[in-house]
Parts: sequence; structure tokens; C-alpha cells
Amino acid sequence: MAASRRAAWPQARRVSDRACAIDAAAVLSVGAAICVASHQLAVMSLLVPAVVAGRFLAWARLPAAERGLSLRREAAFFALCTLLGAANDWNTVVRHHVYDYSVPHGLPDPRSVPAWMLLYWGLIVRFVATLAAWQRLSPPSVPGNELRCCGRVVTSPALKVGGELVLVVTTRQLIYTFPTDPLLSWLPFAVALALYLLLVPIGYHGAILLLLALFVGPLVEVGFIQVGHLHRYQLGWLGGVPVWIVLWWTLAVLIWADLSARILAWLREQRAAS
Repeated sequence: MAASRRAAWPQARRVSDRACAIDAAAVLSVGAAICVASHQLAVMSLLVPAVVAGRFLAWARLPAAERGLSLRREAAFFALCTLLGAANDWNTVVRHHVYDYSVPHGLPDPRSVPAWMLLYWGLIVRFVATLAAWQRLSPPSVPGNELRCCGRVVTSPALKVGGELVLVVTTRQLIYTFPTDPLLSWLPFAVALALYLLLVPIGYHGAILLLLALFVGPLVEVGFIQVGHLHRYQLGWLGGVPVWIVLWWTLAVLIWADLSARILAWLREQRAAS
């Protein structure tokens, strides 16, 4: 029964080396620019849209079998990635004052996020989805729907996705409430990550993503803080990075890997149906 339910879900497409390299190059090029020119608003405001355009041009030149999506559907997915990343960043900075950007943004509100950074989030979130589907990491062909519960395995996509969304919303609301608390700023993220690992069989693929998120994400944040002077956190105990960010990166990558695989599989199914 579980196998048949898994088979009913649209198959995910593994990302080729070239497709992954394109998204990685886009993220890394803007990251390098942040380290040397984050305080030059005009430079960053021109550079990031140019990188996005270059990324799409390179992506469009890939063979259709490697792209998987039409240009229209890829643009829609990239817009979703940008919306998710930008909305989360803007909400956290502007509405809830959890951390601050220390670079010029040219906006009336002194506590704001540069427009180029909001667009950069699209590249970042899209890259995480790409990395999660990269063929070298042996991603599953079908998103897993299994949950370990009360000594047995329950197969339910609705329950799994619903649980993931509850973890995201709950941890975000708690960091909005306790951003300066030495314990409560990070403890909810630790509990949420522990619950996720307890309930969801992540396998080899998930374990690799977990390790990458746990170490690479915070190291990039350290570079942005210490070299690029991009932003500043309270309780930045780890080279300027708070513990909750380390845990958030790990939890968010695992959840987005699952959700993005479902969205991309659905988009490809719609293309096949049309």
C-alpha cells in the first residue's frame, strides 16, 4: 500500500551537473560581490539583476532534457522562490526587528532590506531546490511521505506537508517573540529539528543535506558578516551568527528540499498534461 501511494506521486527529475553548476555560480558570484562591494548600492543594484538574467540565459541554453521545465514554469518557480525568501527576510527584519542590515538600501525606512538582497533570495532559495535534486546526492525519485509515529510508519503526504508547515510557522513566530533571549531564541529550533529527525526518515540524501546546511550555511553567514559586513545579529556567538540561525538553516533546507521536490514534480506533471 505504501509503495503504491509513493508511486502515485509524480516523479522528481534529478538535476544535472551543468544545471547545478549554473545555480551554484549565480549564488557564489553574488556572494563574492557581497564580500567586496556590499556597501556600494549602485553596484549591487545592477549586479544582482544582471546575475539573475545571466542565470536564466545559461539555463535556457541547456538541453530540454536537463531543464525539465518550460521557461514560463521556471520563471514562475523562481518567482515563488523569490517571494518565499524575500517575504521571510522582510518580515523578520522590518516587521519584527530580529536583526538588521548594515548596508545602504536607499529606502525611507532606516530599518529595511536592500531590494537587491530580496532578489538575491530568489537565487538562494532556487539553488537549495536545485542542490536537493542534484544527481550527485542521489535524491529519491519520489518525495517520501512516510512518518514514524507511535512505533509504526504512517504514509500521508498531507500529514507530512502539514507538519512541515507547522514547524516553520511555529519556529518563526517564536523567534519573533524571543530574538534576544539566550535560551528561547534557539531552543524552539532545536526542538523542531529534533522532532523532524525523529518523525521523518531522511535517509542518506537527507543526511547529506543536513550536514551541508549545518556547516556551509553558517560559514557563508560568517563571511557575509565578518568580511562583507552585510548584516548584524543579536546573540551572534558563532562568528557573529546566532545559534538559532544555524538550526534554522538546517531545518529549512530539509523542509524546502521536500516541498520544492513536490512543487517541481507537480509543475512537470502539468507540463506533460498540457
